[in-house]
Amino acid sequence: MSFSSDNASLVNQLPLSIDFPKDQEKFLQILTDTYKRIANAVNTKEGGLFPLMELFNSEQFFTPQNPQQFRNVYRKVFDVVALNNGPVAGGATVAFPHGISGLKEATFIYASCTSATPQFFTVVYPDAFLDATNLNFTNPLGSTALNAVYFVAEYVKN
Repeated sequence: MSFSSDNASLVNQLPLSIDFPKDQEKFLQILTDTYKRIANAVNTKEGGLFPLMELFNSEQFFTPQNPQQFRNVYRKVFDVVALNNGPVAGGATVAFPHGISGLKEATFIYASCTSATPQFFTVVYPDAFLDATNLNFTNPLGSTALNAVYFVAEYVKN
């Protein structure tokens, strides 16, 4: 049992208590099943780290031809202002090599932005996207530079 009543979050939740039987065979089966649930819950928890490097974020994404088979999701963060050697001018489009080998599909792409005003917002496609070799970003503010742009890409490889 879990504290959550949300079925979607119960999928990888562990029971708060368990009664082990005295029969050794049944005990070993329940212990094995419990261990598998623990391993699955730990292995599928999303990591909340956003370093400037590729990271396995503990997410798993289904395979279209076999929805019961899952693929690992990776996250890579880019500091676009640092790559640009300064703020991204209003309306400017910039592109930089992403260095992701084996990129197959995107699962989530966005950019977190801060203007000089300051305004805090996120940007998605068509202003933030990956192609085969580059990350591409367009400042959607026509006349205001962006002092911080953190481009976050989550994707499936191979």
